[in-house]
Amino acid sequence: MLTTAEEDRLEASFPLKGLTVDYEGGSYTYDLTPFWSGGDDAGDDATADPDYPALVFGWDAQSEPAPERQPVDNVASIDNPTDVPEYRETETAEVYDELSVTVAVEAAHDANGVPPQVRGSQLARHLWRFTEHDLDLNSVGPDGERPMRVDVQSGPTPSRVKLTYRLEWALRLHHSETKETVYDTVESVGVEAEQTRD
Repeated sequence: MLTTAEEDRLEASFPLKGLTVDYEGGSYTYDLTPFWSGGDDAGDDATADPDYPALVFGWDAQSEPAPERQPVDNVASIDNPTDVPEYRETETAEVYDELSVTVAVEAAHDANGVPPQVRGSQLARHLWRFTEHDLDLNSVGPDGERPMRVDVQSGPTPSRVKLTYRLEWALRLHHSETKETVYDTVESVGVEAEQTRD
């Protein structure tokens, strides 16, 4: 499960300003509004409608285990310093979250005369290509956000929802969850043995 800071980093990585749509010899620029369908700390309401055109994020699955990508016994590291009477064992588990990404536009010609199918498909193409080729979160973020490997699971699928035209695709975000446990150690062990003869 991503933290709020990791969701913010993901959202900020998308190029949502100045996207170009070409139609009948004209070129038009659009800015998309990011919107989390489940609500978020920024105040997005899950029941509200976003401002269109929008890029809508929604979680399909969170913290799903990836059993084929786990370290032995889930132990990633053991830190056993000689100058303190304890050692730290770090357990890690690779998990993934599935995120739906949807370009949503109003299902009507806009002020430029561009139909919703043209508008939506070109905006979705820009952003799908970005997620397929350029979205890179596989490093520690500026505020300590965990690295994530991003896999695109599908191409954009069109649909109509209420008065909107939408194109949705899925991302799988691989990351790790860690837990640290501190164990006490002893400096020495005394053993006494008594030998007997029969």
